[in-house]
Amino acid sequence: MSVQSLYSATRDILNELLEPQDFKISTWMAFGATLLLLSQSFLPSSLSNLLPLLYLAGRMIKMVIDTLRLHTGSYTTMMRGRWVATLPESAKPLDDSSGSDGLVMFVLGARINHPLGKLSPGAFQIDEAFQEMWREAEENRLKWGYLGRTATLVDYSDNERTPTIWLSYWKDLKGLQEFSTSAAHRLGQNNYNAKKYPYMGIMHETFYAPKGCWEAIYDEFPPWGLGQAHVALKEGPEIFKLESMLKPNPKHSTMFRRMGREDASKTL
Repeated sequence: MSVQSLYSATRDILNELLEPQDFKISTWMAFGATLLLLSQSFLPSSLSNLLPLLYLAGRMIKMVIDTLRLHTGSYTTMMRGRWVATLPESAKPLDDSSGSDGLVMFVLGARINHPLGKLSPGAFQIDEAFQEMWREAEENRLKWGYLGRTATLVDYSDNERTPTIWLSYWKDLKGLQEFSTSAAHRLGQNNYNAKKYPYMGIMHETFYAPKGCWEAIYDEFPPWGLGQAHVALKEGPEIFKLESMLKPNPKHSTMFRRMGREDASKTL
C-alpha cells in the first residue's frame, strides 16, 4: 500500500469517527485556543507562536497553487464538458409489471439527539450498522437493482444537531423492499425499535419516477448522485459487471429529450 493510499484510508477512518460538522465553529475555535495554550506551556514561545502562522501560510500557498493550476492540476474530480446519466438499454426490464421501468430514489436521514453527538454512547455501533447496511446493498446490486448512493450529506440548517442524509438510487421498488428485509437493515431496525439507542432519530422518503419522468445532467461538475451510480449487468450465473450511467451529453439536448419523451420541442 502506498503512502497516499495509507493516508487516505486513515483519513477516512478518522472522518467516520469525527467530522468537522460534529461541532460548532465556536467549539472548534475553543479547541484551537486550547491547543495554542498547551503549546505555549510545553514549547518555546517563539515556536508556539510560529506554528499557527506556518499553518496559515501553508494554506495560502496551496490556494495560490490551486488557482494557478485551476484547469490542469487542481479540482481533478471535475469532469470537463456536459454529461448525462441514463440507464443502459441492456439494463431495462422486458416488462414493467412491477413498475420497474423507471427509477427510485430513497432518502435516508439520521439525527443523534444527544449533546455529545458521535461521542455519545453507542454512536460508533450506529455508524457501523449504517456502513454494514450499505455494504450489503453493494453486494446485492444485481439482485436488488441497487445503483449507488451519495456520500454522507449533512444539513447545516439544523441549529441543534447536524442530521446526516444519504440519497440512494434503485431500479425498482421491489428491490428496495427486499433491501428493507435484509439482515443488516433488519438488525438496525430491530435495535432501533427496541429503543437500544433512545436518542437516535430516523427518517426516510421514497420517490418513484416512471420512464420519461427523470433526467440528470452535469456540466463542469464532479460525478455526483446518479453520476456516481453503476448498473449491474449480468454476464453469467454468478458473474456481473458494473456499467456507469454516465455518457456524453447529446448535441441539442433538452430536458424532455434527456427524459426520452416524444415531446422534445420544449426546452429547458
